[in-house]
Amino acid sequence: MKLEQTLNLVPVKKPKHNNPIVQRRHRLVNNINKQIEAVRKFQLGEKVSRIWWWSNEEGEIFLPIKYGKNDLELAKGKYSIQCQNMNDVEKSLETVKLLASKGQLDELITNISKDIRAKFGKD
Repeated sequence: MKLEQTLNLVPVKKPKHNNPIVQRRHRLVNNINKQIEAVRKFQLGEKVSRIWWWSNEEGEIFLPIKYGKNDLELAKGKYSIQCQNMNDVEKSLETVKLLASKGQLDELITNISKDIRAKFGKD
């Protein structure tokens, strides 16, 4: 059996430089994965730190999506997802991760990245 018959071979090489949009997307997805793990640990009663979600005095849970230390503006003037419980927080994170991995949040993270870089005086 030949190699070409057993595997799907293509004439593609890894690019020498990563696309900055793809790098930002991967960074966001990795941070969302960390938050999903934090939710699971929290549900098991383990101590967690650097969590994104928070609850108000009435016990409502809110989940901002962060890029760096900045909240993404998910819609005009809307920075958080309201969740019913911790399972809902996890489901919301999974949904946002899917959207991010498909590139649907690229414009948001590109804009916030520009804002962050402007604070440091870089282009």
